[in-house]
Amino acid sequence: MKLKLLLLSIFYISNLCFAQETPIKIGIAPHSSTRVILESHQDLRLFLENYFKRPVQILTAKNFSEFTKRSNEGTYYDLILTSPNLAVLAQKLGGYKPIMTYTKGLSTILLATDKNILESKNLPLHVIGLDPVSFPTLDAQDWLEKNGFEEGKEIKYTYTSATDSSISILLNNNADMIIMSLPNYIKLMTEEIKYLVHIIYQSEPKPSRIYLAKSADGITLEEWETALDAFSKSPEGKKHLEITKLEGFKKVEQKDIDSLGSIADKTLERLNN
Repeated sequence: MKLKLLLLSIFYISNLCFAQETPIKIGIAPHSSTRVILESHQDLRLFLENYFKRPVQILTAKNFSEFTKRSNEGTYYDLILTSPNLAVLAQKLGGYKPIMTYTKGLSTILLATDKNILESKNLPLHVIGLDPVSFPTLDAQDWLEKNGFEEGKEIKYTYTSATDSSISILLNNNADMIIMSLPNYIKLMTEEIKYLVHIIYQSEPKPSRIYLAKSADGITLEEWETALDAFSKSPEGKKHLEITKLEGFKKVEQKDIDSLGSIADKTLERLNN
């Protein structure tokens, strides 16, 4: 009997240690290169490792479409940080709950080296977006369409996996315009590059990137809410804001999520085609 109890105790302790060593997987939408994503979220990783006493992995995907499919499965990531339209889908399809966002809104930037590019007769104009389902891409395409630039006629789109790549493509005269978010514009555009380009369109601020989580892998939703609140007030959180230029944190309001219904529908339509 004593031997049986001892074996059961060892089994329980072994399972507990294994659970504690299971890495927490944080999925970051591929809004920039993998290198930039890893560097700009190291403070989040280190904070959560110390907070939960478990290893933390920062993961992304080769493009937004792949990332979104993983998020919508609901089991690939424990915590998600993604653009607002993809957050809506992660909530509806993946069962995640939006918890926290940034105070600095997500504006769309459309850049060109020619400030009069929209008057060009050399059509179709070549525009580079991040991905067909990225928030800035959808927003800029909607603006261009409303201004008479129809895809396949006045405009043709191609996509790249990282904003820093698209900047190089534009400066090498291999595109007429590129699409990016305002946070990436602030973070990646040096004064020298800003001198060479022109902002063709800048949207009004929309909801920023959103943190979502769910109860899984030994961490409850309530624990995630407490952890993210602690991160937002920590030195690591402050350093993260300095690196990303996103100013501050705030809780997500459901009305912000509900306002994104049409762009989320467009996102889902593209994913299914």
